[in-house]
Amino acid sequence: MPTVHQPAARGGGTVPHQPWLGNSPVAASAFGNGDIASQDDMLDASATAGTTSAWDFMLPNGARFYIDHAHPEFSTAEAATPRGVVAADKAGERIVEACRQRANASGLLPQGAAIAIYKNNSDQKGNSYGCHENYLLATSTFESLLNRQLHRTLATLIPFLATRTILCGAGKVGSENGTLPAGFQLSQRADFFEAILGLQTTYHRPLVNTRDEPHADPGRFRRLHVIAGDANMAEYSTFLKVGTTQLVLLMIEDDRIPFDMTLASPLDAVRTISRDLSFCQRVPLAHENAMSAVEIQTQFLEAAKVYVGGLEGGDAYMEVVRVWEETLQALRGDWRALGGRLDWAIKRNLMERYLQNQGTDWETVRRWQWPVEMTMRLAIEPGTADWTTNLGTMAGRDREDAELLIQYAKEQGLDWNDYQKQRETYFSLRKLDLEYHDIRHGSADSACGLFYRLQAKGAVDRLLTDEEIDRLLVAPPEDTRAYLRGYCIRRYGSQLCGADWERLTFYLPETRQESSLILPDPGAGGRVQLEPLLADDPALPTLLERLNRSQGARSATGEDAI
Repeated sequence: MPTVHQPAARGGGTVPHQPWLGNSPVAASAFGNGDIASQDDMLDASATAGTTSAWDFMLPNGARFYIDHAHPEFSTAEAATPRGVVAADKAGERIVEACRQRANASGLLPQGAAIAIYKNNSDQKGNSYGCHENYLLATSTFESLLNRQLHRTLATLIPFLATRTILCGAGKVGSENGTLPAGFQLSQRADFFEAILGLQTTYHRPLVNTRDEPHADPGRFRRLHVIAGDANMAEYSTFLKVGTTQLVLLMIEDDRIPFDMTLASPLDAVRTISRDLSFCQRVPLAHENAMSAVEIQTQFLEAAKVYVGGLEGGDAYMEVVRVWEETLQALRGDWRALGGRLDWAIKRNLMERYLQNQGTDWETVRRWQWPVEMTMRLAIEPGTADWTTNLGTMAGRDREDAELLIQYAKEQGLDWNDYQKQRETYFSLRKLDLEYHDIRHGSADSACGLFYRLQAKGAVDRLLTDEEIDRLLVAPPEDTRAYLRGYCIRRYGSQLCGADWERLTFYLPETRQESSLILPDPGAGGRVQLEPLLADDPALPTLLERLNRSQGARSATGEDAI
């Protein structure tokens, strides 16, 4: 199952793809061993984060929250539906924001200092960090996609991931990583992909990550680690990101994709699509002429409509198909119809109103991006000096760069008298870009990030209710193993001496021994299955004995499995 969690079983021995999100730049550490804490303990720990080298918690809501490389990372619990992942992701935002507030109120920060947290993917200084998705696959499917039948990956998964940016990109001003200048892009991550397949996540990033860490029974399940997506603020963007990907993986597993969309150059296609604000530019296919991202996504949508129509228990995916189809219809007409629904569209709509007020446009922003950034790098301030003097000063510091800049301005027809206005416009857009991802979610404008101010004013469409999100602040999803893991962390936390996604280790004072509970199936251990065993809130030895009886004899190693 992928990390958007689905029904526990389907016919034919296939595995439902349950996904979960790991908002982590370094995914290898996103699934390590963790200590155990209640939410209150976790919030208390945030107050001393400045004085401790590291902390790492598995939470009662089934998630993991920890510090990695000096920044907070949050991984949601496994969920069986796309809506469940969206709710878990939003609950994670609120947990991180609660910790930020506690840390700022702790008195431990330097005077005048405060922590701000932005849920984005780029610092505009050439550094990118990921929002990673994880999908549970049958072992046979994983081996086929990443080892034995790579042509299937090239024909299906890579074209889908390369083009889904139009559904779930977070939007971005400018460009990075040595790529060509851009005014506005659909994706924050597109500039940073430099390989098609690979293990790495922090350099030479691949479109398809080949890491093989199942966090489940490897004989039955594998985890597809997807690093190609943006961090989303809008609920519908996350919903489309995980919902469409989950459906495509189901179709791949059941061999229900009847076409070959192999791209002639996937990396070029990713960058082209991210910069295409018309949604009409076509990218070359290996076996056809060319197709646009909308046309390629439409092929996947049509296959999904047929597939879901015959899928037992496919109601959760009918909503995905409906929203997917509405989105593509809007992109064929006027993208502004999505201006309250998808991150890139909300952000673009806001910024284009600003550009209109400034009497400029994205093409002008693109043309001025490189000169503005180059002059900042050379520490040239216009002040009151004329630009003949400034350009001469530049030449004295770095003649080669100055000559390149002068030649570029001549080729682009730039008027240096416009420099100050264009620089102010560019950095105002960059500021809006960053502020959109501020996760503050307060009751007053001054306590809210830009996205949540827009949402409070009704400018952002909601998929969920606040009640759906709030429930997952303290309780785990009920349809996966996260339910049992979260219950054990809450109920038996004082007896836990270790916890991970698939293992809980307890100390039993009665026997002075440790006992481990193994959770090898991410789709097992949900509320419906376990409610009869938990109804009387049993003591730990009683629960372990009940699990033994329900699963068969206890293993010789003192481990119980469910």
